[in-house]
Amino acid sequence: MRKSPRTDSSRPADGSIGGKSAAGVGSASLVSAAVGYVLLLVAARTLDTEANAVFLAFWSFLFFIFGVLGGITVETTRATRAAADLPDSDRGTRFAGPALLIGAGTSVVLFATSFWWGEALFGSLAATLVPVICLVAVVYAGHVATIGALGGSGNWNQYSVAVFAESGVRLAAAAAVFAVGATVGGLAVASALAAAAWLLLLMFSKDVRGTVLSRADVGTNRYVRNVLHACLAATASAALVVGFPAMLKFTTPDNVYLASAPLLMALSLTRAPLMIPLTAFQGVAITHFMSRKEQGAKAYLPIFLVVLGVAAAGALAAALVGPWLMVFLLGPDYHVSGLVLAALTFDSGFLALLTLTGSLTVAAGRHRAYSLGWVCAVAVSLSLLLLPLGIEAKTILSLGVGPLCGIIVHTVFVQRSLKPARR
Repeated sequence: MRKSPRTDSSRPADGSIGGKSAAGVGSASLVSAAVGYVLLLVAARTLDTEANAVFLAFWSFLFFIFGVLGGITVETTRATRAAADLPDSDRGTRFAGPALLIGAGTSVVLFATSFWWGEALFGSLAATLVPVICLVAVVYAGHVATIGALGGSGNWNQYSVAVFAESGVRLAAAAAVFAVGATVGGLAVASALAAAAWLLLLMFSKDVRGTVLSRADVGTNRYVRNVLHACLAATASAALVVGFPAMLKFTTPDNVYLASAPLLMALSLTRAPLMIPLTAFQGVAITHFMSRKEQGAKAYLPIFLVVLGVAAAGALAAALVGPWLMVFLLGPDYHVSGLVLAALTFDSGFLALLTLTGSLTVAAGRHRAYSLGWVCAVAVSLSLLLLPLGIEAKTILSLGVGPLCGIIVHTVFVQRSLKPARR
């Protein structure tokens, strides 16, 4: 006899998340953020500033690829949650195969275009780091598909385990590299190995294997089309959230960029406290909005106010103790003014809000609007980086105005899509 979803307290029938499971997801996301912090801080202490700038470029591009493929998570979460309300005979494709093919296609595109970006980003280490990036693209596609399926099915406990596993593998690999002597290449490989953590879960968890083999609510063509829309939005999202240093490098003279390690570290340190947990909770947000999408803006207004409050409080704290903390943690070469740290912290609030409006747009089934909002945000941000301003001023302006434009696009389309239903 099939077990009813309501008999399992960890899997509410509407796909929402209980308090205990939410604490698990939150703890996993905080551990993930902490591991990232530790790796960045130790790298800054171990490498000289120019070598660290190269490592930060790799870190940025790696997580940019992770972010692009995160579109698989977004659509798989929605498709799995929607399929739960359908009888088996009406369900569509198994998503694992198409997801891995999308990862393989991404790898091919990366390799074919590496002559353009490889040496520009990684310099003399391109021959080592480009193959790492290409291989990771295939493996990570399986990870994000697994995460999406676990979130969409309401299996939040295994979802948390998957997040823990990724950060645990990254920490263990990085510790091994530091033990034998840290280099840019070694730290890069250690950072990338975490993409394979889901394979461990697949080997040891029957529950995870069953979830990965589940079906979406649509056929293969529709699923792939929706994923491509989500990946387009995720590309823009990743460009702003984790790929911004790479954007900055392409729009800034080399001598200015190589001296910008303090600003790049400030970007990572001010953004991670809000964005890493929110990224981990994106699947939670999608399932939450899917059960409340008829409420429109009311569904996320309370969350918006909380995010803005946290961003404002963080900006104040960054202004007061940020400069001292940067020097204390990283050394005297990493001094950044309190005003710049406060502005970057508050900008992260706009990125968080854009992520939330994107989740609501996907929940409403508006995939084109979802991608349009993110593309609009990154286009505005990139155009502002071309202004003849100082690197700090154009960074702050770009990360504030661009996301705000994307928020407006998402909100307008979601409100319009709800009007016929209300009538």
